[in-house]
Amino acid sequence: MPEPTLTNGSPTSTTTQDPPGDSRKRSLRDKILYALKLIAVNLLVFGVSIELASIVLVHLKKWPLTRPTYHLGRYEFWGTYNPVFGMWHPPNGHFIHQEGCFSFEYSTNSYGARDVERTLHSNHPRTVVLGDSFMEGFGLPVDERLSNVLEARTGREHLNFGTGGGFSPLQYALVYESLASKFDHNVVLVGVLPDNDFHEMDGPWMDDHYPGRYFPYYRNDLSVAYRGDFDPNAREGFGTRVQAFFRSYFATYHVVEYVLASRVYSTQHRTYSGYNDYSGTDLIRLKKSLLDIKSVADNHNAKVDVFLIPRANDFQRYREGQDRLGPALEAWGSEVGIRVKDLLPEMAGRSDGNYRPYFLPCDDHWSAEGTQAAADILQPWLYSNPSTATVSH
Repeated sequence: MPEPTLTNGSPTSTTTQDPPGDSRKRSLRDKILYALKLIAVNLLVFGVSIELASIVLVHLKKWPLTRPTYHLGRYEFWGTYNPVFGMWHPPNGHFIHQEGCFSFEYSTNSYGARDVERTLHSNHPRTVVLGDSFMEGFGLPVDERLSNVLEARTGREHLNFGTGGGFSPLQYALVYESLASKFDHNVVLVGVLPDNDFHEMDGPWMDDHYPGRYFPYYRNDLSVAYRGDFDPNAREGFGTRVQAFFRSYFATYHVVEYVLASRVYSTQHRTYSGYNDYSGTDLIRLKKSLLDIKSVADNHNAKVDVFLIPRANDFQRYREGQDRLGPALEAWGSEVGIRVKDLLPEMAGRSDGNYRPYFLPCDDHWSAEGTQAAADILQPWLYSNPSTATVSH
């Protein structure tokens, strides 16, 4: 065998070439890896760009939905935590609620109400407050919501059992019967929001707008049934925790949520006036829930006072001379022993045609001005009667 030739005193290296097939495979693999890296980089740039744009959007003054808190909470503040009435809050919970025009921390007491701790028994007259997000004080610090304003003015405890998140008069009745009635009181104050209270007693409507939710509703014969499955541990699952992480730290999550909500609330909903566009079935359900509250209240020697809360569409229709519900429900209430107060006429009169200051600039819930106007109207109506000074046990 011949010796390798020397170049500068070193053996000449021999070059080994890969077979053509291996070279082509490696070339294809490199191209695929390059393409994947390029796609990943573009997706990252796109995602960061979308997130930055979303951060700007959710921090606008009039942003109408939640924004990131950059604080990972353990629970959702509004969830189906109760097997009897569904939507409620976790006990001893804390929640940072941020929208375009407000940022507050909500807290709940040991039984899950957004209220200070209350004793079961008292020798003083007290009022149990029922309702949805307006009564809970959505978007307001506690000292500016209606129950606290009335408590500060009268020195009378107002035990707040309201909650948002889709809470109907049927649920007001259930929370009163199963929980709130256990606390000594002699007045039950019920805030009815016609804008969505009729819808939220309708099983098919709730299925369309809150798919998969556990909630009570009225059957055609006015018996109570439930949709969905109650799972007390559902909020602690892996998927829920992942969702909570994105909700807490990513503005894009809130923008997507807003887009989906905008699709749910159609043009028909935005022009709907609960004061005027309700059906006969809607009214029957509302009366049933109020009579159920009265039945339990009678057993506690407590009287029931109901007031109607107008929203922007109701003010617009009132300007055109429309208010079907107020007079009809006030007349019915006088027949069955339930006092009813329609806030719409007096709030419209006080506004001098400009009702927008009654509502938050980034939301359609009451502002502090709206709460004060409602308290001015309700306080003399509620507590000018000496009978409200008696105590029930």
